[in-house]
Amino acid sequence: MQYKSHARPRPLPRRTLFLGLAASLLLAPALSSAAPREGMWRASKQERAGKLPANVEWVDSLGGIDQYRLKSNRMTILLKRNDAAPVITFEVVYHVGSRNEAPGNTGSAHLLEHLLFNKSTQNFGHALGHKTFQEVLFAAGCDYASTNMTTWYDRMNGYSTLPADKLELAMKIEADRLGRALILDKERQPEMTVVRNEYEIGENNPSVALYKAVVAAAIQAHPYHWDTIGYRSDIEGVSIETLKQHYKDFFWPDNAEAILVGDFDPVEALRLFDREFGSFPRSPKPIPAVITVEPPQEGERRVVVRRPGQVGLVQIGYMRPNSLDPDFIPLDVLSTILGSGINSRLYQALVEKGLATDANASNYTLRDPFPILFDATVTPGVSHQKVEDAMKAALYDVAKRGITAEELARAKNQLEVSVIRGRDGTYELAASLGEAVASANWKWFVRYVDAMKRVTKADVQRVAAAYLIPDHATVGWFIPARADEKKPQKSAGAGGSVESSASSGQSGASEPVHATFAQRTLRRVLGNGITLDVLANHAVPTVAVHGIVLAGRMHTPPGKPAVAQLTAMMLERGTTARDKRVIAARLDGVGAQIHVLSDVYGATIQANGLSRDAGLLLSILAEEMKTPAFADSELKKAKAEMKTDVLRASDDTRQRAFDRLTQAAFDAGHPYRAPSKEEMLRSLEAARPSDLRAFHKERYVGSSVYLAIVGDVDPESIAATVDSLLGGIPKGSPPAMDLPRTQSVKPVHETIALRGKANMDLMFGEASGLRRRDPDYEACLVANAALGQSSLSSRLGKRVRDTEGLTYSIYSRFTMTDFLDGVWLADIAVAPSNLGKAMKSAREVIEGYCKDGITEEEVAIQKGFFAGNYQVQLATNAGLAQALAVAEKFGYGPAYLDEFPDRVRRVTREQVNAAIRAHLDPAKL
Repeated sequence: MQYKSHARPRPLPRRTLFLGLAASLLLAPALSSAAPREGMWRASKQERAGKLPANVEWVDSLGGIDQYRLKSNRMTILLKRNDAAPVITFEVVYHVGSRNEAPGNTGSAHLLEHLLFNKSTQNFGHALGHKTFQEVLFAAGCDYASTNMTTWYDRMNGYSTLPADKLELAMKIEADRLGRALILDKERQPEMTVVRNEYEIGENNPSVALYKAVVAAAIQAHPYHWDTIGYRSDIEGVSIETLKQHYKDFFWPDNAEAILVGDFDPVEALRLFDREFGSFPRSPKPIPAVITVEPPQEGERRVVVRRPGQVGLVQIGYMRPNSLDPDFIPLDVLSTILGSGINSRLYQALVEKGLATDANASNYTLRDPFPILFDATVTPGVSHQKVEDAMKAALYDVAKRGITAEELARAKNQLEVSVIRGRDGTYELAASLGEAVASANWKWFVRYVDAMKRVTKADVQRVAAAYLIPDHATVGWFIPARADEKKPQKSAGAGGSVESSASSGQSGASEPVHATFAQRTLRRVLGNGITLDVLANHAVPTVAVHGIVLAGRMHTPPGKPAVAQLTAMMLERGTTARDKRVIAARLDGVGAQIHVLSDVYGATIQANGLSRDAGLLLSILAEEMKTPAFADSELKKAKAEMKTDVLRASDDTRQRAFDRLTQAAFDAGHPYRAPSKEEMLRSLEAARPSDLRAFHKERYVGSSVYLAIVGDVDPESIAATVDSLLGGIPKGSPPAMDLPRTQSVKPVHETIALRGKANMDLMFGEASGLRRRDPDYEACLVANAALGQSSLSSRLGKRVRDTEGLTYSIYSRFTMTDFLDGVWLADIAVAPSNLGKAMKSAREVIEGYCKDGITEEEVAIQKGFFAGNYQVQLATNAGLAQALAVAEKFGYGPAYLDEFPDRVRRVTREQVNAAIRAHLDPAKL
């Protein structure tokens, strides 16, 4: 459960979250004009009426979506069938968010959401002796990636993505949240401290702090003035009576809308919907309305946030109308032109000129007016004023001189393709439709693409002139307050972790599963050693590419840890034949994307686009892999961006703690040992094009490449294309992976002091001795899952978060389990005042678990979780491509995707307890 985060809005954040769904349905003729597939719910109004439950009436249909309503209470449901995988997503959107609050009870909607997410109702939760929502959902295969509740300005929602045969469970859960919550003060108190810790985590982030300040300055009367999480004093002081009244005012079926996407029988789904929700009465009085209208702005407003940090930020906002206003979609196009991609106006004005290391635009879909936001990360050594001036010049130039036809066409293609990609999964479809329902309406959403295509150059210039007005600007600066940080001191202390458990659930785009993955996958090993998997999925007209290159930080020469990441960054910055702007224009013109990322293990290639453009996508990817230019001018910019990332990481409590854990667990020179900030900055400064060329020549070779392609393609044709494009890469030799097993080291306890942080990260960890190909790997997964996989249903989560309320985020993981021994860690986000209690409780849980072992019931629950979660995680093109590439990397091949569930099912309690004894030792934490 969470409120919507605003840290570093990326390009197209609103579309990524919202527009991936029904608007795209207009782009697929098969969903409108072509004959429906067998079994699809396509009938006349009269035929529907004869099959529907008596309490259900059909309302409307558009773009492949059908709307129905319960006659008894006016609650509606939107149905969209997607039977490409045996998965469903069921979501209920409640029309209540932080816009329905007032000073004194800010954050009430979000705190209430926490109580609804996992506290007691009549049929779930410990108050009446039942299992909690999360215990039941976890056993059915749900984790944070596939079930959650969230709150934002306009809405609250609850959703679950589950195997299709669990639809009834999903509906029962949301029905209890809607009408049977107990809302007990004894459950509020520990959850309040959890929410307070969530607030403190946000306060650690300079981007969040600046966003809050800019929005509060831009909006001074309307309830959007405060962030959804609320003020700290209100979080701490809100009474249980206030929360109960909030629930009584807003939680009625006629103030909620349900959404169901996936593999289901419509008549049976409507029967379940009527059974679970039909008995709730309508609201006996009108739902409280928001009547405050934000007064016009009469002059530029400015705000400065000054606190400890490493990197400066500039953000500028201009008020614009709500999402239903005719100007909103032209503003979407304007936002894309200004802030999306290498060829965007802000990138060219700021990043290309060395003033900023990144620049973005955000145009959030909301029910009431809100600022369109533009932000930049200031290059170290550049003044905030210079960045602000350059940003404004780029923004106001659109109003003055307009845009080009090329810019308009590129923006439209980017928007259209992002919509189509959003159809790849039931969760993506449901989430996007839910945001539209909350902030506009579902028909607006379906018609979005057609409306966007009608936008003209004159429209974009007009809205730029109408809204990007100097007197209507709200300017925010984040200025880092420099201070010497204390050196690590020997003591019992705080820590952190790396792997975040937050995620957006995915599901639902792979082919109907009749044949095995091994049978459906075309597998080739090219003459130069490249391992290639191609899997056809004709459900959506897209293609996803996932590549792994054994070219990570662990493979760099001694003393040059920055070389691997710089090399990966430079692959996207021009080739010997074309510069990066020309390449970006080709990709943006068809809405395709190629990204190359780097970590300790290797480089990861992520590419996607429409299947009709697969040839172009692969040809550009091959060009970037084979002939990067490594130009001096581009390397200078890449270094500036990477320096910003290094400085930002050094100010992050979680990253700092994880780095220190690796330094304590592994000896100097070990590939997994994280370099210090100083080591990385020295390597960065010293790196030359010749270093990158040498690393590229040695490591970007065929024997180190694993490539998987999934989508609406012909496998044989794609394989031939890849061979022709990449077959000429030298074979080379894979890197040696022959280090001996890690030896135990003496435990270390440290406090790392970072000034100005409201939250700290406490980490327990040790070298685990576990590698990915070890025979007890699956047993270790089960062992950790019972201890700390979930922040709510694991032993650690139940004690430290759910019972004691000491943290918002707690989890444990076996991580870095690659070709070498990894680590096990437990991470707890905690306020400094709760550090001692959290440490004591977590230690007691870990020690008790290692002493007594896992129970038979826990083993059964974890097996159920992995079996169900498996279906969800492999149900998108991108998810399948990643799983295939990873399986090839470790030598399993496509068959591993079929074998994994059985591997987990065969794990016994004795094997899990043996794994605990082998890999977890509380004395070594």
